[in-house]
Amino acid sequence: MVHLDRVLLCVLVTALWAVGAHGFLFQRTDCQVSSWSPWSEPFGFGQMSRERTILRHTANGGTPCPPELEEIKITGRRASIQSTAKSIASNFMVQNNLKGGMSVGQLRDLLVIVDGSGSIGSTNFQDTRNQLARLLGMLCPTPDPFKGNQQAALIEFSSTVREIFDFNDKANTLAVQQGVKGMPYSGGSTCTATAFNYARNTMFTAAKGMRSRPDVKQEVLIVTDGKSNCGGDAVQAAKLLDKTANVYGLMIGRHSTAGMQELSDYVSSPKNQHLFTLENARELRQLVDLVEQQLKSVPCAPFDL
Repeated sequence: MVHLDRVLLCVLVTALWAVGAHGFLFQRTDCQVSSWSPWSEPFGFGQMSRERTILRHTANGGTPCPPELEEIKITGRRASIQSTAKSIASNFMVQNNLKGGMSVGQLRDLLVIVDGSGSIGSTNFQDTRNQLARLLGMLCPTPDPFKGNQQAALIEFSSTVREIFDFNDKANTLAVQQGVKGMPYSGGSTCTATAFNYARNTMFTAAKGMRSRPDVKQEVLIVTDGKSNCGGDAVQAAKLLDKTANVYGLMIGRHSTAGMQELSDYVSSPKNQHLFTLENARELRQLVDLVEQQLKSVPCAPFDL
C-alpha cells in the first residue's frame, strides 16, 4: 500500500511539473480559421460581405478563435430588384438538404412578422399582405406547401403585437393565404423589439404548434419599412431571437445610415442570404413577379424520400 501511494505521488508530482512547465497537462490546440471568401455581389442597402469559417476550435488554452467571421462593407450600389428576387428565390424560397446522398426539401416552421405601423399606410399595407400571400404560396413543395409539410404563423406589430394565427391553425396553403389577406391594419408606432420578444417567448413554443424536431427549421420573415421607435433595443431582441430561429428580413423604403445599420442587424448571418430590400412598397408586386419567374429555374426537391 505504501509503495502504491508513492507511485501515485510520483505521478501527481510529474503531472504538476508538466502543468507548471508548459501551462497545461494536455497539448494546447490553437484555433484555425479558413481564408476569407471572395466579396459577395451587392445586396440589401448596397452592402457586400465576405465570410470565413472555423476549421478547428481552440482547446487547452490555445489561441482563441476571432470573434468576427463575417465582414461587411458599404458600396453605395443598392441591389437591383432583379438580384433581390434571385436571392429570395435561392436563399429563402427553396431550401434543400442532403439525405443519403439525395437532395430533399427542408421542413420549416415559418413565423411572418408584419409591420402595421402608421408609416406604412392602409393602401400599402393592403398591397403588402396580398403580395405576401402570393409569395407564401410559392414555397416548396408545390402546389400546396402548407398541407402536411410547412407550417406558418403570423403576427402584426405596431405599438403592440397582434397574433393573427398560430403554427397549427392553418392546414393548407389557401387557409394561410386567406389568413394573411385578412390581417387588419393597426397603425401606431414601430415597437419592433416587442415583436421580436413576443416571437421568441410566445410563438416559438409547443403551445403555438412549433415542431421541436431536428428535421424542422424555425424561421422568421420580418417585413418592415423602418427602424424601431419604441419597445426597447430591437437589435438586442433580434440577436436573442436568432438563437431560436433563422431571421430573414424584407426591408422597404429609404433609410438613414443608422436606420440601414439597424435593419441589417435584425437578420441572421450570412447577411447576403438573409437581407432583402426594396426602395418603396410599389415595387413589391414586381418583386414577387420576378421571384415567380426565378423559381422556374430553381426547382423544389422532393419531400417524401
